[in-house]
Amino acid sequence: MKKTNKKGRGPQKEVQAFLSDITLLSSIPINKKFSKQAVPEYPFDEQLLSLSSIYRTSRKLFLKQGGSFVPRVCSTMRSLSSPDLFQNELQFSPLASEMTWFKDHWQEVYDPEVLVSSMAAFNQISLYHEQNHRILWNLLPRAPEEQRDFCRYLNFAESLVITLDLILGDQIGKKYSDTFERLKSIYRPAGADAWSQKSSEQYRQYLLAVMYVSYLALELVHHEDIPKALDYVLPGQKKINKDAVERGLELSELFTLNTNLQWQKRYWKQAQEQLFLYHKNSKEDVHYLPEDPLDFEEEFVIAQRVLNYFLDEKS
Repeated sequence: MKKTNKKGRGPQKEVQAFLSDITLLSSIPINKKFSKQAVPEYPFDEQLLSLSSIYRTSRKLFLKQGGSFVPRVCSTMRSLSSPDLFQNELQFSPLASEMTWFKDHWQEVYDPEVLVSSMAAFNQISLYHEQNHRILWNLLPRAPEEQRDFCRYLNFAESLVITLDLILGDQIGKKYSDTFERLKSIYRPAGADAWSQKSSEQYRQYLLAVMYVSYLALELVHHEDIPKALDYVLPGQKKINKDAVERGLELSELFTLNTNLQWQKRYWKQAQEQLFLYHKNSKEDVHYLPEDPLDFEEEFVIAQRVLNYFLDEKS
């Protein structure tokens, strides 16, 4: 006997919003020539591959270095409690079929709010973001050993991954990126500014500026000091810097003040040992980030190298 939802009522606010998001993303045309790269049962993966060249590039680079995916129910807390940023096997909750079914059959669910909450709780890991962490270790120089130096290195790596998140949001555009972000398929939506529509040179300068702002935020520099610091290290681009500060400081303070600090405090030594083994055959020198972030120089060269790797790759 088929059950119906409580009292035959219409969807509550949270359910209606979820249904609207699923319906919108399901309507995105899929380019089947990218389907071979898709991860089965990862929600809206084919749509993201169809919309964004950097999303395709990230997937291609990750697979090229031996990356793989395991469909296994994975909560945000379990993901965040893992010390391993270097393993090429990424887990994700296989919820695509469940979401599609719910969109068409929510009226048959006795308590649809509970099911929406459950799906949301286990669908908060962006494979794109996690892939980029793994890809990045191949592009960065060797890491230092001392704790404070190593944590600066980790914050620099995180600021680069954050910058790649922003590029993805910009490529997807405002029409869809807010929805993808709500469902945590991506971590940052398109920017309110229009620098992604300007020349590639201007956009690169903007991205470098946002990267620097993100690094300062992760280093817990007082927000009121960041605009002056940015104008000092990247002078002559006041408008770019103003918009970069606004976008860069959208970074969650829960992450900068809690999650990131707690992870580093708990796992920095284990991460340092793993990265040492990862880079044991590297010919590059150990890279020490400056104690004073106003001395940023070589870091912008490294950041350009990372951007070249992702944006110049054909996909």
